[in-house]
Order: sequence, then C-alpha cells, then structure tokens
Amino acid sequence: MNTPALSSRFFSSLPDHEIVGMPALSPTMESGTLSSWKVGPGDEFSAGDVLAEIETDKASIDFVTEDDGICAKLLVGEGVEVAVGAPIMITVEETGDVSAFDSYEAEAAPAAAAAASPPPPPAATPPPPPPPASPSSAPSPAPTPTGGRIVASPLAKKLALDAGVPLSLVTPTGPNGRIIADDVREYVPGASTPPASSAVVSGSGDWQKYASDAVLSKRNVPHYYLTVTVDVTRCLDLRSGMNSGLSGEEDGGIAVMDFALMSAGKAMGKVPSVNGSWLPDGSGVRIYDDVDVNVHCGSGEGAYRTVVRGVNKAGLRGISEQTAQMEPTGDIGTFSMVNLGMYGVKAAAPVIVEPQSCFLALGAIEDVVKADGEGGYLYGKSMEVTMSCDHRVVDGAVGAEWLQAFKEGMEKPESMLL
Repeated sequence: MNTPALSSRFFSSLPDHEIVGMPALSPTMESGTLSSWKVGPGDEFSAGDVLAEIETDKASIDFVTEDDGICAKLLVGEGVEVAVGAPIMITVEETGDVSAFDSYEAEAAPAAAAAASPPPPPAATPPPPPPPASPSSAPSPAPTPTGGRIVASPLAKKLALDAGVPLSLVTPTGPNGRIIADDVREYVPGASTPPASSAVVSGSGDWQKYASDAVLSKRNVPHYYLTVTVDVTRCLDLRSGMNSGLSGEEDGGIAVMDFALMSAGKAMGKVPSVNGSWLPDGSGVRIYDDVDVNVHCGSGEGAYRTVVRGVNKAGLRGISEQTAQMEPTGDIGTFSMVNLGMYGVKAAAPVIVEPQSCFLALGAIEDVVKADGEGGYLYGKSMEVTMSCDHRVVDGAVGAEWLQAFKEGMEKPESMLL
C-alpha cells in the first residue's frame, strides 16, 4: 500500500535527516505492529520500494515509500506495536551521513507520538492566513513550529535544484505540508511564463454537429475494432484494365473505393446483421434490406459525408456513377466508409455514426513482397482495413466473418462482376 508516512526534517548538529513516523495505513488505524523491516541502516531505497511490513487493525500491509533516500537508523524493532505518528526510522540523503546516527537514541519518540495522538491542538494553533504552515508544524519538534522552514523530500529537493525552481514557490501536497517530487514536477511558474500565442477557430454548424454526434456516439456505443490486411493486387490490375478502355470524357473511371463499396454490399448479403442498428428502446436490432453507405470525405471545416445508395444491388458501374457525383448530404445511411489511405494513414479506427452499427476505414496501399510457395517471391499491393463495430449489434465472430467476406471480394474482384 502506497501511503504517506508522517515525517519531520531536523536541522541540528546531526546531518540533514528525516524522522519517519508510523504511517496510518487504514482509516481506523491508531497503532501498528512492525512485523518486519525490508531495509536496514545503509540501505538505499527509491520511490515505490517497500520499507516494512506493518500489521494494522485490518490486515498486514506493506509500507511503500514515496521518496528516494537512505536508511540511517531503525528506531523500532520487529514485533513492537507503535502509535500512528511515532518515530520508526531515520533517513538521510548521503551515504556518508549514516554513521552519524550509530549512537542516536529516539529521544523525540514521545513528543512525536504525543503530537500525533491529539489532532485538535495542531489544527487550532495556526492562524487561518497561512494554511500550508499549520500542517507542516504538527509533526515538527516543539521549538520552531512556524519558523517558515520548508519541508521537502530528498527527491523533491534534487528535482527543484536541477530545475532551478525555488521550493518557496512550490505548493506542497505531501503529508504534513511536505513538498514531494510530484509537486516540483507539476510546478508551473506564474507570471514568469508568457502565455502561448493562440487563435480560436469558430466551427460551422455542420462541424459542430459532427463533433457533438461523435461525442454522443463514443459515449453511448460500445465500440470495438477489427483489422485485416487485404491483397489488392488483382483489384488494381482489374481497375487499370477497365479504366484503360474508357474514353477521356468519362470522369476518373473506376476508383478503388468503388470496388470497396461493391465488396461491402456483397459482404452484407452474406452477413446481413452488419447492415443493422440497435433499436433506441433496447429491444433488439433492425436489419435493413438496402445497403446505403455514407462515404466520409474531407477534414475539419471541409469535412462532409455523402451517401451511395443500394451498393448491394447497383453493380460496379452504378456505384462509380454515384461516387463521381458525390454531394454533401445530411442523410444517414446504414453503413459508413472512409478512405484515409490518400493521406498515407496505414490504419484508423473511426467513431461509429449512430444509429449505424459499423464504420469501415481503408488504409494506404503499400508494396509487399511474399513467398510464392515455390522458393521464389511475389510482389504485390496490400492495404489494411479496420472496422469499428457496435458490440450490441455485431459481436466479434460476426464482425470477423463480414471482414473475411469483404476481403474475399477485394482479393477476387472478378467474382463480384459475375
């Protein structure tokens, strides 16, 4: 258990050191029995190390330190019951300081225990204006409870020194007003750091709606993601051959997205539940007959979606004619697709558009080399496709089955034209 221990730093004829008190390892703990020590005099320890095993009123718990240091002396033997806050060990920052505590006696033990047992007096003593000073004075010895002394862990002091941060400017969050390492790490100078220059970009109504819908979908829909690698060598060869026979007037010809849309439509015929949506009342799933695909285009202020209708029936030419005339629309289809490969993105996991249950992302087409099974190699093209799925509608096995059907269509495009 990583629990702060009560500790005090003393400046006297002895080297700089800290007296560590018995930590409160449970809300009801008033005392603990030191079952076993995990360190001894001269042992170095780091934040996260176990210093001792302590038996509380609830259980036996590891006492985990939050700071780096060196054990100088153990003030309590194993098997001894100690009140919360009473001194149990001394730590130092330098190995050479350990020997100075060989003959040290725990004279401050009764005072530390007394300071820990009656919490009301320390709380009432300090005035309201300087709250950080009051907790730091509670575990300190009586002579200077509010002398302006800064209490910091060894690691915090080192970090502050390295960063050139005055400890007086750091807000303590450690036990009894002590500055710990995280306080130094999180310290942000105030007026000394000029604000970074920035500009506010106002979003259009469509942009704001997309953003709002994405937040709601991510919150309401249990997303999970499936990715497969698709060999598109034959698809690209077929596309090239088909486009070479087109006249120059036919705009752009057949696109990879056209093949992907047709393959998605064919896959829906084999796994129709992917073309469905979760009913708002939670009573079941609605499966759609027509496959109307929202194709998402652009980004930021220029982002929009269009809809390609009936991709399960239209055929490659019909799909291509629709994509060549894509216009922004607010209509929601039954499935979504996006091609981020044009931006060099290898794979993406898009946010599902409610009430749809799936969103397919196409990645960049890459050159690949693979064994031909006869001791040689084949060169080809492949891309990764990732489908975001609504687990309420499409479970893992169903999503995987659909992706395999999509993959088969893309890798054997001639079969889709029959």
